[in-house]
Amino acid sequence: MKANKFRMRHIAQNAAYFGIMPQATRMNWSKILGLSTGLAMVMSACEPPISLPPEPRLLNLELTTAGNLGLLTLDFEDGDGNFGLDQTDTTGVFCTSCPFHHNIFCEYEELRDGQWTPIELDPALDQVPFYYRAPRIEPTGQNKTLRGTITVELAPRYYLLTAWDTLRFAVHIVDRDLQSSDTLRTSAVLKP
Repeated sequence: MKANKFRMRHIAQNAAYFGIMPQATRMNWSKILGLSTGLAMVMSACEPPISLPPEPRLLNLELTTAGNLGLLTLDFEDGDGNFGLDQTDTTGVFCTSCPFHHNIFCEYEELRDGQWTPIELDPALDQVPFYYRAPRIEPTGQNKTLRGTITVELAPRYYLLTAWDTLRFAVHIVDRDLQSSDTLRTSAVLKP
């Protein structure tokens, strides 16, 4: 009881000296405690930086078809965040006649006599290679890791007019440092 009287007198003396009411003192401490707890919860909810290798990586491929239309959806990640090309990236190693003008490479394969066979496409025969340019994606914040999904329309037709009826694509991507992902293959599909 004696300690409680001392505490009340101490609070009253502080209140008189600082010009505040004891109830307001308690309320301020509870607000500070509440704000501190809330801030700690928000800070602990932030994701830690993700550490991935600098080369891009394909996580998943899906080829969907309807008639002549083929859509290739690829999930990827890039540890240093330098995947994609600007429209102005057309000089040096990205020149229009250079191998790295594109950054998505879809190699066409057919199942011929029980063996998967890569087919070289010949532009002279109106066979356009399935190579594409994904636009530059700039990560924001301190974490430069990129994760995303890209859907590419395989045009004008996703298959060749040949005697074989089953195909797939072997796909890899390349970042601006010319680091290549591993190659993943789509599931086999039948031509229409």
